[in-house]
Amino acid sequence: MSWQIEPMPTRGPLFEGAIRVYGDAFAQPPYRDPDRGREVKNRLRDSHCKRPSYRGLVAIEDEHVIGMCYGYHGAPGQWWHDTVRIALGKAVAKEWLADSYELVEIAVAPKHQGRGVGEALIAALLEGRPEKACVLSTRTDSRAHELYRRLGFELIREMPFAPAGAPFYVMGKRLR
Repeated sequence: MSWQIEPMPTRGPLFEGAIRVYGDAFAQPPYRDPDRGREVKNRLRDSHCKRPSYRGLVAIEDEHVIGMCYGYHGAPGQWWHDTVRIALGKAVAKEWLADSYELVEIAVAPKHQGRGVGEALIAALLEGRPEKACVLSTRTDSRAHELYRRLGFELIREMPFAPAGAPFYVMGKRLR
């Protein structure tokens, strides 16, 4: 491993590098959304970094950000949490969301994918988490779910987040 993982600040060169990596990763198929980085930048700085148990990390190699991820404790009143809770139904939502850490975003620079960067970021993000489970969502047409399955995440449900949008897998991993 020739990279290191460090906390991600919400301002400055490491933060801008993380957003650049995110934009580059999500400009690739199947996403094809080069402007998504701007949306994540604003959401992360304006609200997500203020949520309970927020943790953001970057992977750095030769002083360049090559990967990023962040998450926080899921709670009622958060859009993703509430949307998924309704789709899961009461019993399944209680099992997976009552005490959960949400892996909100992860991205690895395209030329660094497949080198274990994403796996290392997720392991560091979840290290020492006291929640019962980690939950996330990922598009069904991306390969990200393959990584999550290798790391012990299981499929909870397939669902869309928008009426005409791509379907997503909601996945979870028991932490204790």
